[in-house]
Amino acid sequence: MTTLEFRLGGTLEVVEKKKPKGCVVTLTHGGLSVTANGEDMAYTLASGMQVHLKVSYVDAAGNPAAVDGPVAWSSSDTTIASVVAESDTTALVKTVGPVGQAQISATADVDLGAGVKQLVTPMDLTVAAGEAVAGTVAPVGPAEPVTP
Repeated sequence: MTTLEFRLGGTLEVVEKKKPKGCVVTLTHGGLSVTANGEDMAYTLASGMQVHLKVSYVDAAGNPAAVDGPVAWSSSDTTIASVVAESDTTALVKTVGPVGQAQISATADVDLGAGVKQLVTPMDLTVAAGEAVAGTVAPVGPAEPVTP
């Protein structure tokens, strides 16, 4: 698989790096970085369901990395899905409304020092219709005479 890294510094520079597993996209500007893993960037959840999430961090070499303090979780549309932290790196996402799309984000301080350097890790969530529980039968078009 391929990892793409984006760096902003007046112009956009695309640097392609090979990794053994997955596709990681990182956007960095100033003190803000947004990173997403291509294998886990999107998830479809049936309406009326919930799912537990865990965010994991790695350094530039792909080694497991620590963050400074608990992760802050958020939903871009709380009328579609809510998210509540369960531990420092886990959360529970619940569908709460109509079908639609929301982005769930995990934000962490990654500098491990006195300062703050935020890393935002997003996941696109699509809330789809759940299992059918009822149906309707309706005529299609006007009534017609019976043909022999």
